[in-house]
Formats: sequence, structure tokens, C-alpha cells
Amino acid sequence: MKNYFKILSVVLSMVFIFSSASLISANAEGEYVKPDKFIYGDVNQDGEVTVKDVTYIQKGLAEIHYVNAVQRFLADPDNEGFSIKNATAIQKYLAQYETETPWGEEILMASQDEFSKYVATENDFEDDCVIVVVKLKDKTPYTVQDFPECNLKSIELLADVPETKSQFYLLYLETPGRNNVLEFIKSLDYRANIDMKLAMPNYVYSIKF
Repeated sequence: MKNYFKILSVVLSMVFIFSSASLISANAEGEYVKPDKFIYGDVNQDGEVTVKDVTYIQKGLAEIHYVNAVQRFLADPDNEGFSIKNATAIQKYLAQYETETPWGEEILMASQDEFSKYVATENDFEDDCVIVVVKLKDKTPYTVQDFPECNLKSIELLADVPETKSQFYLLYLETPGRNNVLEFIKSLDYRANIDMKLAMPNYVYSIKF
């Protein structure tokens, strides 16, 4: 009987190891899949607001994992800054306290005209840079991890403009070229009314400004 439990224990351990390994390999591929919908309070983006989102915020604040720009937006619909207050507010919402914050409500996507007009350009260029203008919500600077839609080489803060509550960033793609730049801009379309105001190829920025 003891041998039976030893064998069972080994089998269960192997199952756990291999299941963990498969999760790691899936994450290691780096493929980003945009969620079907975006919900205020659904910080871990699993489709619903639960206590898991509270834990996700707490772990993010403790720097156990990274909370990206879109997730910080979902955690802070009142635009008061990403903090432990967000986790507390979601807990109150789950406990059915009355609140004016739109927890649990789906974000309605707006027109993406500001993005798509740059995708339609016919100009030839070889570039590895994309300019993005983001809404200045808190003092957390954007990093490469804030753009899971593409494999970025690096990111540079160009300007911080408090008057318009905006920040300008220069994103460097791992693989340069017109098609890669425009595909990246198209992949950012959904963020036009979440955390981002504008995205354009670097050469367009140089011409316009």
C-alpha cells in the first residue's frame, strides 16, 4: 500500500510538472490574443470581475507580476491612479456595495479613424519606429510590457505634456519595415479609446511636426 501511494505521488508530481511546462511553453511563444471584450474591473482579462482581479492588483502592486497599461485602465475607471484603492473598490463592488463607478460594465469601442488613416498610406519607407500618444493617467511610465501586441526592441519617452494629459513614446520594432510598422499600428486600433490617443509611423510624425 505504501508503494502504491509513492507511485501515485510520483505520477501526480509528473502531471503537475508537465502541465506547468506546457503553460510555460505557451507563454514563451509570446503570442498576444486580444480579449473578446474589455470590462471595468476585469483586470486579469478573463471575462468577468471576481476576487481574482483583486488579487491580481495586489500582486501587481507588490511587483510579483507586471500590470500593463490596459489592465491599469481597467482597474482605474475613475482615473485616480493605479493603487490599492482600486482593489478595495472592487471588493466593495463584489460585496454589492452601492457605487457610481462602472465596475462590471463593458467598454464600448469608439471609431478608430485616427489610427486607420495612417495604415492606408502608400508612402514607401523602411522604418522600425512607431510614434504613439497615450493618455496620461498616472505617473507609471510605459514599458515594452505595455505593448504585448508586438515584439518590441525598446521604448523611449519623447515628451510628457501635462497640458493635454498626454505622453509621446517612440516604439522600436524588432523587425523593421513598412508592413511590420503598419501591422503593428492596426493591432493597436482597439486601444484608441482605452489608453491611447494616436499611433503613426515615425516618418509621418517627422513630416507633420
